[in-house]
Amino acid sequence: MNIIFAGTPQFAADHLKLLVDSQHKIKCILTQPDRGSGRGKKVMPSPVKEIGINNGIEVLQPNSLKDESIVRSLESLKPDLLLVVAYGLLIPKKVLDIAKRGSINVHASILPRWRGAAPIEYSIYSGDNESGISYMRMTEGLDEGPTLEIHKCKIEKEDDLGTLESKFIELSKKTLLNFLEKFERGELKETPQENSKATFAPKIDSDFQKIDWNCVSNEIDQKIRSLNPKYGAFTFLGNKRVKIYKSSPTENTSKLGPGKIGISEDGKLLVGCSQETAIKIDTVQMEGKSVIQSEEFIRGYRSLITQEDKFDSNVQ
Repeated sequence: MNIIFAGTPQFAADHLKLLVDSQHKIKCILTQPDRGSGRGKKVMPSPVKEIGINNGIEVLQPNSLKDESIVRSLESLKPDLLLVVAYGLLIPKKVLDIAKRGSINVHASILPRWRGAAPIEYSIYSGDNESGISYMRMTEGLDEGPTLEIHKCKIEKEDDLGTLESKFIELSKKTLLNFLEKFERGELKETPQENSKATFAPKIDSDFQKIDWNCVSNEIDQKIRSLNPKYGAFTFLGNKRVKIYKSSPTENTSKLGPGKIGISEDGKLLVGCSQETAIKIDTVQMEGKSVIQSEEFIRGYRSLITQEDKFDSNVQ
């Protein structure tokens, strides 16, 4: 098939690689405009754009798909399919209808659970036991279209955003090209979603990233895992923002109150949570610095830890 591919982050790029090496022809790539990233906010191309450039594929980066010139450009390609993976921009009906066989989204959840921008993050944060990928036909509503195939996997208690994304990529490696073959032959049945069972996963913002130490340790650990390694959950030590990337619930043998800092028997940061629970921190990052082990953090900021004595949800 002649395919227009729409996607932006590494998760989408990993799917694009599968198509580049297949019998399908990528007529064009849609990806978000280049944006600043990292400490210096250096403007970088998206991972999807890099693959397009390296493979000589035309790349379009509109700020909006409502632009008539973009619509005309896409129509001129006469695509069989628009395949969307974590694109991040609203796709109007006029664009969804351009391809001969319509538009398909590879969505990172078991629909109708976790429609929206951050399904992987919310599945971990909410303590789900399983998730997966849904191949769905796109409609104007947010992830409301009928599903054609769903492939599931378990969420283990140690899974984080990075490891669960990797599991989904492995699912797609096993299923995507076979799905496209069956789709092209018209062998797939479309199943309407049960809208009454829908849950929503909005875009991750700073409020979501903030740690509330008045929650129990399991809830805090789920938040930390849901944000690692892409974002990092954060808290404050005095007026310094500190990001926490890896942690584990543990016994609160020191009877630390919520946010109170201690040191575990193996020399790591120990933080009290509600209901006399606690978490042990493995990796942490002081604002403006690199990610380090918590033992190194204790050595480097011992005086600040002693002075402040606890983490807070807001700057002090």
